[in-house]
Amino acid sequence: MLERGEAMRFGRVEGMVVVDGTRSAPILRLTVSLESGSRIATVREEEVAVLRPLAGPEDLIWHADQYTQETLGTDLAEQGWEVIGAGDLPAPEPGALPRSASYVVRNLNPTPAPDPAGDPA
Repeated sequence: MLERGEAMRFGRVEGMVVVDGTRSAPILRLTVSLESGSRIATVREEEVAVLRPLAGPEDLIWHADQYTQETLGTDLAEQGWEVIGAGDLPAPEPGALPRSASYVVRNLNPTPAPDPAGDPA
């Protein structure tokens, strides 16, 4: 329960992927971001495996969403963030990066958890 003077924080989480085609087998570069208040923090940025064949942009959107959900359930949950809403998967758009659904999150921790990038909250 929040004490007087403590505030619940809200944010929005999205992930995006790009294909690194410079290797013999495709690999994805994933970036998951948390927008909270007036700042945007990258909470996960790494190379991840292709989990199913990449037949089109819908498959990249699916990968972005799967890995974003994984980040929500592990990294962000450990920091006290919980999902309270989700949008639909975006439709593929020419020239746009494949991205996940947008997830609304809240955090009941009275003080911000350390930022994984080392930036003060």
